[in-house]
Amino acid sequence: MKEERNDYDDDNIVELVDDEGNSFRFEHLMTFEYKNNWYCALTELKDAEEEGDEEDEEDSEEVAIYRIEGDEDNEQLVQIEDDDELDEVFAEFCAQYEDFEDADEAAKLDGED
Repeated sequence: MKEERNDYDDDNIVELVDDEGNSFRFEHLMTFEYKNNWYCALTELKDAEEEGDEEDEEDSEEVAIYRIEGDEDNEQLVQIEDDDELDEVFAEFCAQYEDFEDADEAAKLDGED
Protein backbone atom coordinates (compact mmCIF):
# COMPACT_ATOMS: atom_id res chain seq x y z
CA MET A 1 0.00 0.00 0.00
CA LYS A 2 1.08 3.54 -0.51
CA GLU A 3 0.20 6.63 1.45
CA GLU A 4 -2.16 8.62 -0.72
CA ARG A 5 -3.12 11.71 1.23
CA ASN A 6 -4.35 13.02 4.53
CA ASP A 7 -7.65 14.82 3.94
CA TYR A 8 -8.86 14.61 7.52
CA ASP A 9 -8.77 17.14 10.33
CA ASP A 10 -6.92 14.82 12.70
CA ASP A 11 -3.18 14.81 12.00
CA ASN A 12 -2.95 11.15 13.02
CA ILE A 13 -5.28 9.90 10.27
CA VAL A 14 -3.82 8.70 6.97
CA GLU A 15 -5.48 7.21 3.94
CA LEU A 16 -3.80 4.31 2.17
CA VAL A 17 -4.70 3.07 -1.29
CA ASP A 18 -3.95 -0.51 -2.29
CA ASP A 19 -2.88 -1.70 -5.74
CA GLU A 20 -6.53 -2.16 -6.76
CA GLY A 21 -7.49 1.41 -5.86
CA ASN A 22 -9.31 0.54 -2.63
CA SER A 23 -8.97 3.22 0.02
CA PHE A 24 -8.49 2.53 3.75
CA ARG A 25 -8.28 4.96 6.69
CA PHE A 26 -5.72 4.34 9.42
CA GLU A 27 -4.70 5.97 12.66
CA HIS A 28 -0.95 6.56 12.82
CA LEU A 29 0.30 5.10 16.09
CA MET A 30 4.00 5.81 15.76
CA THR A 31 7.01 5.94 13.47
CA PHE A 32 10.17 4.38 14.83
CA GLU A 33 13.68 3.35 13.87
CA TYR A 34 14.95 -0.20 14.26
CA LYS A 35 18.20 -1.64 12.90
CA ASN A 36 18.82 1.34 10.60
CA ASN A 37 15.35 1.14 9.02
CA TRP A 38 12.30 3.28 9.69
CA TYR A 39 8.90 1.72 10.31
CA CYS A 40 5.36 3.04 10.60
CA ALA A 41 2.74 1.44 12.86
CA LEU A 42 -0.91 1.97 11.95
CA THR A 43 -4.28 0.67 13.04
CA GLU A 44 -7.25 0.63 10.67
CA LEU A 45 -10.19 2.86 11.55
CA LYS A 46 -13.51 1.04 11.46
CA ASP A 47 -16.88 2.55 10.72
CA ALA A 48 -19.45 2.33 13.53
CA GLU A 49 -21.41 -0.36 11.68
CA GLU A 50 -18.26 -2.41 10.99
CA GLU A 51 -17.35 -2.23 14.69
CA GLY A 52 -20.81 -3.51 15.62
CA ASP A 53 -20.34 -6.52 13.32
CA GLU A 54 -17.16 -7.49 15.15
CA GLU A 55 -18.44 -7.41 18.73
CA ASP A 56 -17.76 -11.13 19.09
CA GLU A 57 -14.06 -10.65 18.33
CA GLU A 58 -11.49 -9.52 20.88
CA ASP A 59 -11.50 -5.83 21.74
CA SER A 60 -7.84 -5.49 20.80
CA GLU A 61 -6.86 -3.40 17.80
CA GLU A 62 -4.86 -4.91 14.98
CA VAL A 63 -1.61 -3.16 14.23
CA ALA A 64 -0.17 -2.99 10.72
CA ILE A 65 3.55 -2.25 10.49
CA TYR A 66 5.19 -1.08 7.28
CA ARG A 67 8.82 -0.37 6.41
CA ILE A 68 9.39 3.15 5.10
CA GLU A 69 11.50 3.16 1.95
CA GLY A 70 12.68 5.90 -0.38
CA ASP A 71 14.02 9.37 0.19
CA GLU A 72 12.25 12.10 2.12
CA ASP A 73 10.47 13.45 -0.97
CA ASN A 74 9.34 10.02 -2.21
CA GLU A 75 8.67 7.81 0.82
CA GLN A 76 6.58 4.68 0.40
CA LEU A 77 5.15 2.24 2.92
CA VAL A 78 6.21 -1.31 2.05
CA GLN A 79 4.73 -4.47 3.50
CA ILE A 80 7.20 -6.60 5.43
CA GLU A 81 7.29 -10.01 3.72
CA ASP A 82 9.88 -11.70 5.96
CA ASP A 83 8.16 -13.25 8.99
CA ASP A 84 11.31 -13.09 11.13
CA GLU A 85 11.78 -9.38 10.39
CA LEU A 86 8.09 -8.73 11.10
CA ASP A 87 8.30 -10.56 14.44
CA GLU A 88 11.39 -8.57 15.46
CA VAL A 89 9.92 -5.26 14.37
CA PHE A 90 6.60 -5.98 16.12
CA ALA A 91 8.44 -6.80 19.36
CA GLU A 92 10.37 -3.52 19.04
CA PHE A 93 7.13 -1.64 18.36
CA CYS A 94 5.56 -3.16 21.49
CA ALA A 95 8.54 -2.18 23.63
CA GLN A 96 8.69 1.39 22.32
CA TYR A 97 4.91 1.86 22.42
CA GLU A 98 4.77 0.60 25.99
CA ASP A 99 7.52 3.07 26.96
CA PHE A 100 5.58 5.83 25.19
CA GLU A 101 2.33 4.92 26.95
CA ASP A 102 4.10 4.69 30.33
CA ALA A 103 5.66 8.14 29.80
CA ASP A 104 2.28 9.56 28.77
CA GLU A 105 0.61 8.10 31.85
CA ALA A 106 3.42 9.38 34.07
CA ALA A 107 3.06 12.86 32.60
CA LYS A 108 -0.67 12.83 33.35
CA LEU A 109 0.00 11.79 36.94
CA ASP A 110 2.52 14.62 37.27
CA GLY A 111 -0.13 17.09 36.09
CA GLU A 112 1.41 17.66 32.67
CA ASP A 113 -0.83 17.78 29.58
